[in-house]
Amino acid sequence: MTTTGDSETSSPRWTWRSAKWFILATVALALFIEIFLYGFLVPMLPYMLEERMHQDPKQTQRLTSISLALHGLVSAFGGPLIGHLADKAPNRKIPFLVALAGCIVGTFMVACTTDVGVFFGGRVLQGISGSGAWIVGLATAADTVGPERIGTTMGIIMAFVNAAMVTGPMVSGLILEMAGYWFTWSVPVVILVIDVVARLLMVEKKEDGKTLADAQETDPLLESSGEEESRQDGKTPTANFWRTMLGNSRVMTALVIGVWGPTLNTSFNATLPLHVLDIFGWGPSRVGLMFFFLSLPGLPISPLAGYLRDRIGTRTPATIALTLQGVFLVLLGFAGNKQFEWSSAAGRGKALYIFCCIVFGTLRPFVSGIGPVELTCVVKAEEAKNPGIFGPRGGLSRVFSLVEVAATSGMTLGPILAGALTERFGYYTMCWTLSVISIIMATMARIFLGSKSTQEENRPQEESVE
Repeated sequence: MTTTGDSETSSPRWTWRSAKWFILATVALALFIEIFLYGFLVPMLPYMLEERMHQDPKQTQRLTSISLALHGLVSAFGGPLIGHLADKAPNRKIPFLVALAGCIVGTFMVACTTDVGVFFGGRVLQGISGSGAWIVGLATAADTVGPERIGTTMGIIMAFVNAAMVTGPMVSGLILEMAGYWFTWSVPVVILVIDVVARLLMVEKKEDGKTLADAQETDPLLESSGEEESRQDGKTPTANFWRTMLGNSRVMTALVIGVWGPTLNTSFNATLPLHVLDIFGWGPSRVGLMFFFLSLPGLPISPLAGYLRDRIGTRTPATIALTLQGVFLVLLGFAGNKQFEWSSAAGRGKALYIFCCIVFGTLRPFVSGIGPVELTCVVKAEEAKNPGIFGPRGGLSRVFSLVEVAATSGMTLGPILAGALTERFGYYTMCWTLSVISIIMATMARIFLGSKSTQEENRPQEESVE
């Protein structure tokens, strides 16, 4: 007997709810709001800490770094558990909605509180729910498209992420000055409402009329093949997953670079507002403009970067982008530095700083999407060689839990590293240190990441299995 809800979903006028474009749009919106809220706070933190929570202005840099790092820290610890539970769940819509509920509660805690403890509690809840959104969302996207289009798909999704990086700090910085604190918070509330509606409407993609959970329950051959594989090597599929993935140099390099990208991005969040205020005298609106320059180029370039990964692999684009990041980090340290007359604040310092921000925004898409593409390719190749190696449900949620742990570890490390180096040695030394790390990342990318030739090597194996 068909229920009313099922008949509505299967009706032609409701098929858009399970259409590929709608699923991917819902995922993109979920990731947009998570990054939007992270960046939204940045220009507001000095005001919130000093005016609403009455903290000593001398503690603003330290509390800012802690606030940004805490978001990533709880996500890094919660990621593997969330990935494991998501792989066990009968569908991904329920974890998606749970993550949204946590995001809403955490956002209201952060916005409404005048107590530092409650504020940090809200940041913890935002971090956990954000981790869930990333893991479940990216796994849903990878299930929806084939591996041959994973790079382009992730590139398009990352364009929405970059849009959030642009609009988050920019919107809060501009509206805070023009309309006040509470009106500023109305913007994320509206986006959260849209997100609720989209997630309730979304219907997961079905294969051959059955969900993956249905296939598990009704296909004994699928279950027995996974169990037999487990018995043959004496390891469970879960043990196989962690051993295989973490023992792969290509995977580990992608994860290390996955840590580095957010480390660099959040180092700007932690140091840029106070640095440009001190050196150039720029307030929240100018800070928002700098984040606009840091992220705007990624909007049109992210799909191109994803297309290049599908066509030539990640190795060459990542190597070039990481090398150029190292060069421009040095120039960023020169901008506004009083020791050098040619780049001082009174000279070309402002123009140089703006130019460097634009360059970083241009290079970011070639680094930010490496993890999802590389790990998905490795998982598909391993499953082609050894069907059922990661269990009947596969390991996509666990894959993206690794990606999420890497990203949130970087979000934790960035504010701590950049804030500590800036406080102890100054902004100039901080930029040089990050430059050296970027060159090391470029070297690792050149040696270990995948290229077109590695994709071709995997293809015959996959075809032979078929």
